[in-house]
Amino acid sequence: MKESDGVDFDIEHITNRPFDDGANRPINEEHPKLNATVPQLSTFMPPNDHMDDQLEDAVTIRLDDSTLTLIGQYELWVRQGAVSLLGAVLRPSSAVYRVFAPSTHSLPVIRSIRNPYGPADQPIEVTITSLRSGTRSLKQVSPMFDRIWNKAIEVSDMNVYESGDMKPSLDLVKRTYSILKSSSNDGYASKRSLNPLELPKGWQPLLTSLTTRKQEGAPTAAFVCGPKGSGKSTFVRMLINGINDTRGSRYIALLDIDPGQPEFSPPGEVSLVQISSCQFGPPFCHPSTSTHGLKLIRSHHIGATSPQDDLQHYMRCVLDLFQHYKQLLVQHPSCPLVVNTIGWIQGSGLELLSELINRLNLTDVVYTSTMGPSEAVDSITQATAKRNMRLHLLASQPIEATPRAAVDLRMMQTLSYFHLDEPENGHFRWNATPIDNMTTERVHYSGPNQTIYAVQLLGPELDPDFLGQVLEGCIVGLVVVEDDAALPPDLPPSLPRTTEQIPYVPSTAHITPPLCPVHSYTLGQALVRSVNTTSHTFDLVMPIPHTTLASVRIEQRKLILVRGSLDTPTWAYKEDLYKQMWQCREAVKEGLAGEAVKGWTKEDTKKWAEKRDWVTAEGRRKGEQVKRVRRDLGKKTKKP
Repeated sequence: MKESDGVDFDIEHITNRPFDDGANRPINEEHPKLNATVPQLSTFMPPNDHMDDQLEDAVTIRLDDSTLTLIGQYELWVRQGAVSLLGAVLRPSSAVYRVFAPSTHSLPVIRSIRNPYGPADQPIEVTITSLRSGTRSLKQVSPMFDRIWNKAIEVSDMNVYESGDMKPSLDLVKRTYSILKSSSNDGYASKRSLNPLELPKGWQPLLTSLTTRKQEGAPTAAFVCGPKGSGKSTFVRMLINGINDTRGSRYIALLDIDPGQPEFSPPGEVSLVQISSCQFGPPFCHPSTSTHGLKLIRSHHIGATSPQDDLQHYMRCVLDLFQHYKQLLVQHPSCPLVVNTIGWIQGSGLELLSELINRLNLTDVVYTSTMGPSEAVDSITQATAKRNMRLHLLASQPIEATPRAAVDLRMMQTLSYFHLDEPENGHFRWNATPIDNMTTERVHYSGPNQTIYAVQLLGPELDPDFLGQVLEGCIVGLVVVEDDAALPPDLPPSLPRTTEQIPYVPSTAHITPPLCPVHSYTLGQALVRSVNTTSHTFDLVMPIPHTTLASVRIEQRKLILVRGSLDTPTWAYKEDLYKQMWQCREAVKEGLAGEAVKGWTKEDTKKWAEKRDWVTAEGRRKGEQVKRVRRDLGKKTKKP
């Protein structure tokens, strides 16, 4: 499959090969081999007297100076003693923590520690319970989510764990987690590599220093930067959890300015988030802030996974978010700040980071590499010295074999965002309904019920006649205009419209300037499933509540759809196909349809494609090429 200005969908890509669930091949081609060694994941040894109250979904464990590593999803309750997990020290309380531990990332390790607020010889006892959030069901619509959790092993005692025999007993209830002594205990041991989260030397002392520092004047404001893949995101998560743990119910602010790998939003956004609880899991397990312990203060749609196309707009967005953090300090004067930055540390990216250090009121700058490059270290050192900030140089997190590349993780995070369901008791839930079958939000772009004020295309000028084609099937940001000062200057009172009556923000000098972030903000993202030129409506798929759009209309604020250069969501076009494949495999596995079910075939895929109005599959003779359907966008060319 190729991506150009539009969608270039290759039928042959899916018809001429069997269904690949992602487990028999390395998805990240940069790391095609699994680790040759078998790392130890837990030091916990499970004699029977350390296992209590074993239920169908839960187990109570007593830890004695040991570590415990699990894969899957589970709820953790600390009953006695204390344990550490991803930077947080968890003590006995009524709190139950939700933990997501997929194979796409290093597995979090539960470590027994001395309780700093209780008897030193107090036994350590935790209860682990299955967590069914719906994320596991996403494998039905995307192979990227298959085999990333624990294998469905029905185990109610530790005999399998001790012996390494992974054959389940079919009469037992399945758990959503597995305790691992080593990766050889993994049900998919031959298909993937598992690694525990290990901290490089120097990380823990700095984390402890930043989280326990006594406040003198302004609260801690830590700016975390470094090369790609050096562990910035891991350090940020552990720092947030550590600060949250030491400050109890107080707030932490995260200034998330990495649009390529954001923590609490889909890719393409920068945001300011208020956090009041520990978060245990990768970004695709919390792709939004609509849950307990998270509150979105403000967000801006960059429309790209890198700021390189418009550095000035990116800087304005970041500075606006920082101004809102300063307003937050009025209500919460002791609220610390953590800044998650981009991994672009050379050329213009380095200049951008240095400028941010100069413009933001920071106390600490953390650089997650001791290996340079020297140009970056020198520039950041000068910037921090100029503002009298503390600079901390840390060793990078070890690079391990991983089944997911950055582009794959972005896709998973975006898909996870669009499959968010109604929260349950304040917690995230997901559904595996294909995008094609989801209920859409129908909004008018013209007429008496007009909700969408205009459409804006960022970047080079485009022929307005192709606007509907460009929008259909793409991801857009929903931007609310607080004041007309956000709009480009010299905008006509009556916006121009296409032949389909779609209003749009016109370009200036062949470029469409972005909206001013000081006077606008983003509600979230939507996928334009269709453009109805008869009823003058857009059908949008989005996890944004209907009441949110209704309130924007009641307040008579302008709502603009902004289309940038985000990855084309080709995953959404194939969800229905993967869902049917999964249902067919399950029917064969369970024998529900008897001998009539032969499994999914290439012919089935071809029939599926022929029913789609956005793609065609032509018959061919031996040796002929299957034709592709391409959507040309018809970019304007400058007149000489």
